[in-house]
Parts: sequence; structure tokens; C-alpha cells
Amino acid sequence: MLGVALLLGLGAWRGGVCAEADSYPEAAVKAVFLYRFAEYVQWPAEALTAQKFTIAVLGADEVAARLGELLPKHPILGLSAQVKRITDVRQIDSAQTLYIGRNYHGNLHALIAALGDRPVLVVSDAEGGLEAGSAVNFVLSNQHVRFEISTAAASRAGLKISAELLAVATHIKADYLPHAACGATFFADARQAGCLTRVSRR
Repeated sequence: MLGVALLLGLGAWRGGVCAEADSYPEAAVKAVFLYRFAEYVQWPAEALTAQKFTIAVLGADEVAARLGELLPKHPILGLSAQVKRITDVRQIDSAQTLYIGRNYHGNLHALIAALGDRPVLVVSDAEGGLEAGSAVNFVLSNQHVRFEISTAAASRAGLKISAELLAVATHIKADYLPHAACGATFFADARQAGCLTRVSRR
């Protein structure tokens, strides 16, 4: 895990939020991103009432293994953190983040829909992941692990994605973004006159 420790220390968002897949194992990079995403999300109070912050993983054994090494030594939002491997969304229990990896071959849209409006950050790794309902979707471009974000999906789960995270996403699926001049920290807090920029899917 030396590479992951170095990645954490260097700051995963540096250089356009890219981590080179030929410098660090792809699974390790994704594990670090999954760990760090929580810091850039505003969570409803009920999402953090559990004694631990849990990242549930479905269809990504290697990423789960990396998280199993990383999380015991790195709390999330003041809570001890753990990974939980699941084979069915009904096993998610009180997990705050759900990562659906490439080895999940079921109906992604139906799986995410089954969560309803629970305050869960859904991260996928599939073509069309945002359209299926995930809030964050990993993409691999030019040997760099990147991600795209749907603020609409996050909002449906009662989550607010920070402007810092939006700024480094490769693609944002949203109707509105906070205008930079307004200094808004969170997308949902920026709905005021003069502080919105209409955007199309980019």
C-alpha cells in the first residue's frame, strides 16, 4: 500500500484530478477516490448516525481489497471506516457509499432505483452510469482515472456535492452550477439571483 500512501499524501485532486494508471494500480486509485469523495459531500444528519462510515462494494473485489487495507487506518468524517462486500443491494444496510464495479452485470438502473431516496452516494464504473442514476461515475481516459458527476442524482439522495469536487469532474450532468464569482461552496446553496449559470450537459 506504499503507492496508495503516496497518493494520499500528494493529494488525489492535483493535476486535473487525475491519477495515472501506469503509476498506481487502477484499483488503488479508485479506492483512494472512494475514500476522499465523502469529504466533498454535504451529508444529511441521518446519514452519519451510524458508528462507522461504510463503503459497500458490489462487483469489484480488487477495489474492495484495497479499501480493506486503507480504511482501518483512515477515518472518514470523524468516524472509523470500513468496507463491506455485498452481492445484493439489499445487503447495503447503513452504508453511506455504494460502489458498483465493472464486474456487476445486472440492471444498473434497477439496482440504483431500489435505493429510493436513501442518503447513499452511489459511485459506478460503467458506460452510461450517470444516465442509470449514479451520482459519480468513473471513466478511464488516456490512462488516467477520472470521474463524472450528476448533481441531480446526488440531490435525489439528499446529498450536496461541493464546488471543489465539481470543479475537477470531467463531465457534469446538471441544469445549474454555482457561478464562480458568487463563491458558493455547494451547488444547492447557490440558488439566488445572479449566482447561477445555466449549463447544458457538458
